[in-house]
Amino acid sequence: MKTKMFFAAMLLIAGTACNKEECFECHYDGPDGAEVELEGEYCGDAAEDLESTGYVMDSIVYTVHCGEH
Repeated sequence: MKTKMFFAAMLLIAGTACNKEECFECHYDGPDGAEVELEGEYCGDAAEDLESTGYVMDSIVYTVHCGEH
């Protein structure tokens, strides 16, 4: 019985680890060229969406960079 419980727990842990999204800190290049950090971390699709749509401030769209890429 203990072996079955251990095996079930390992499957649960392995399944959870595979589904974890990678999270990044993001920034944009401000009007004076300085990097402006965005608060928090953005994970998975949220990070991709932010990079593809940009950050809007005062009707200006800034290019966003997340992570080291």
